[in-house]
Amino acid sequence: MTFFPKPSRRMWTGIVVAVVVIGALVLWFGGPRLYHWYGARSDEKAAAELATDLGLHLTEDDTIVYAKYYGSFPDSSAYLVVDSNSGARANALRNDAELTSCGPATAGNVGRPPSEYSPKPSETWVHCESLRPGRGVLSAVWVPAVEQGRRSYIWAGQM
Repeated sequence: MTFFPKPSRRMWTGIVVAVVVIGALVLWFGGPRLYHWYGARSDEKAAAELATDLGLHLTEDDTIVYAKYYGSFPDSSAYLVVDSNSGARANALRNDAELTSCGPATAGNVGRPPSEYSPKPSETWVHCESLRPGRGVLSAVWVPAVEQGRRSYIWAGQM
């Protein structure tokens, strides 16, 4: 005695068609967002790794607001915008990276990041950089007068 009838070929065909249609709809509407999210995450990870290799020491007290990685062998580079939870932590982040050669920044030190992730023009910009012979350059710009200098705009470039 059976309670369920034997599945027919027509029933299996309907199930396969439904699964394919649902899968196609999910990819059509969710695929681009998933791809964009994955790309942003991998950019952030690659940019943070490059900056870390050049001396930046991020902790849980630092938040990467924006990251862009420009991969090219052998001269990869990265741009990061990092918010620290306090001005003291931001200073420690920059000091631990052994950024030297500090002075007032000019527009040339800022580069050409996206406008929403670049420092606002200011006469109090501070720019520091450190050359790591045979490895690359790490530089940072920040504005001490804005939020106690908690936001750092960091460039890392391999040589």
